[in-house]
Amino acid sequence: MNKKNLVFFLPNFTQGGAGQSILNICKNLSKNKYKIYVISLTENFYQKELKKYCKEIIEINARSSFISLSKIKFYLRNFDRKNTLLISNINYANALFTIYFKIFNNFKLALIERTPLQELFIYFGIKDKFKKFVIKFIIKYFYRFSDTIIANSKKTADDFSIFVKKKCMFIYPLTIEKILKFKKRSLINKRKITLVSIGRLSQEKNYEEILLALKILRNNGVTLKIIGNGAMKSKLTSVIKKNKISATIQKYTNNNKKKALNTGHIYICCSLFEGFPNAVVEAINHNIPIISSNNHGGINEILLNGKGGEIYQSGNSYELANKIKHVIKHYDKSLKKTIIAKNSLYRFSKKNIKKYEKIFDKI
Repeated sequence: MNKKNLVFFLPNFTQGGAGQSILNICKNLSKNKYKIYVISLTENFYQKELKKYCKEIIEINARSSFISLSKIKFYLRNFDRKNTLLISNINYANALFTIYFKIFNNFKLALIERTPLQELFIYFGIKDKFKKFVIKFIIKYFYRFSDTIIANSKKTADDFSIFVKKKCMFIYPLTIEKILKFKKRSLINKRKITLVSIGRLSQEKNYEEILLALKILRNNGVTLKIIGNGAMKSKLTSVIKKNKISATIQKYTNNNKKKALNTGHIYICCSLFEGFPNAVVEAINHNIPIISSNNHGGINEILLNGKGGEIYQSGNSYELANKIKHVIKHYDKSLKKTIIAKNSLYRFSKKNIKKYEKIFDKI
């Protein structure tokens, strides 16, 4: 059997949802049907794990996705294009890949989109208004030339289908390996509460909003544990010390993550921009009540429009503080919401790999 070449591209394989999602896909794809390659521009945070499932992992020495295009094409020069599918995994790379590899070089191309359009355009508007204009133009007029667009939530799929005028599929991430048995948590002492938040220490994760909420609560027996790596560690540490907030930042490791999820009482997600918050799904699997901002493509689908957890207006630290007080006061009711969300976790299991394979096989 002639195996199909699947070439995944993500510019920066840092700790985060996109890299973890690609790892989960590569891990579960049939090795009898596919030869799997992963290309990145930087050191790959998940390289050790990916090596178990990939034929080759390639790090292209280039400063940007644009500069990397010719190098990637050179690497692919001996690949049979009829039997090779490129899979680009993030918005600005998707834009470049559509024009360069699909339109100019006629490669088969699948695009995976992780962020709803409104949030995506807000994000680029903050970072670079010209880049926002270019990305918006390319998405609207060129994405339709790709072979398929796959989103990680129904909201994101609906957004792109309308804007691009091409049907966009959605497949939930393969976040859950195994649904854990429900183990009821209890608040023996409501004056000793641990909040948990997991993710990259970057601007869009908006950790300062939780810190401000804790300042509003005047700590009051509530402690925050942040698990993550990133450039904002020193700034966040400074805010914590300056305001005498009861909070710690720990390096992201699987052990630190598991310990936090096993011992924490409430999980907080306050990102400004998020495609699909995998950490929220993991927290639900560990039976932790959730409080999340409303700025995520998949959050309403994960929390069943508030039936499975608390959702607050992003940017409103006072509402977040009140949500924390509410969950503490009504902890048993909050756990019941977690059970409702947990009963729907099968949607995010590794069984979704069959949906990916079905799409990849058709192209």
